[in-house]
Formats: sequence, C-alpha cells, structure tokens
Amino acid sequence: MSALLYRGKTYEPHHKAAPKACRVLNYHQQHYNTCREKAQRDLHPQLSYRGVAYVKDQVAPAITTAEARSRNDRQAYFAITRDLAEAQFKLADDELSRRLWDDVGERELDVERINNLLYGCTFHDDDAAMQEADEAYLKGRKD
Repeated sequence: MSALLYRGKTYEPHHKAAPKACRVLNYHQQHYNTCREKAQRDLHPQLSYRGVAYVKDQVAPAITTAEARSRNDRQAYFAITRDLAEAQFKLADDELSRRLWDDVGERELDVERINNLLYGCTFHDDDAAMQEADEAYLKGRKD
C-alpha cells in the first residue's frame, strides 16, 4: 500500500480502498459504462462511419489493381457526366460544354459511355441509377 503524504507527514491507510461499483449512465438514449475495462469488453465489434458499416479487427479484403482502376474510372466518368449534364441541360452554357467535351477528348474517355450516362439516366445525382446504367452499357459492350 502506498502512504499518503499530507502537510509533510505520512499517513498509512488502515484499510483497503473500497472497489468502485460500475454504473451505466444514460444520456440521449446512449449508454455509457463508468468502468473502462468492462466497457471495452462490452463494445460492439460493429462500427459505422457515415453510414458505412465496418467490422472491428477484421482484415480488409485485398483489392486488386484492376478493381481499384475500374472504381476510379467509374467515378471519373460519373464526375464528367455530372459536369456535362449541368453545363448542357441546366446552364445551357455552350462554351463550358465545349471545354468539358475537349477535356473528354484529351483524357481519351469513351464518348459513347458518357452519352449513355447523359441520356440513359434521368437523375445524375443518383449514384445507384448511374451505376446501373453504366453496368448495363458495359455489359452490352462486352457482348
């Protein structure tokens, strides 16, 4: 046991410290445990960040280079399609549209794929609809 030092004098405790009782505190329908050891044991292995669920201590599956490139390409096509849709349909800006189409040519993007996304999708803000239209186009192109 450790000695207590008070005003230059040491004092020995006569008994052991009482164990602290763990308590569950509630705040805005959230539960908090006062004992850290017990709280860490009770933590859920399921984590969520911005609506994406993650499993704690799980090794992420290895993503191949082709998968990563495909995902990045798709995002690039979606971004340029959204910019073109805004320039052509919302703003009716001929100069901006021409510059965006020049950018498509410089980057050697598939013009038919972009046209499919432009005219095959009703809402260009909806990622799921754009992905569905893009997958249908890519599947039809492979056949």
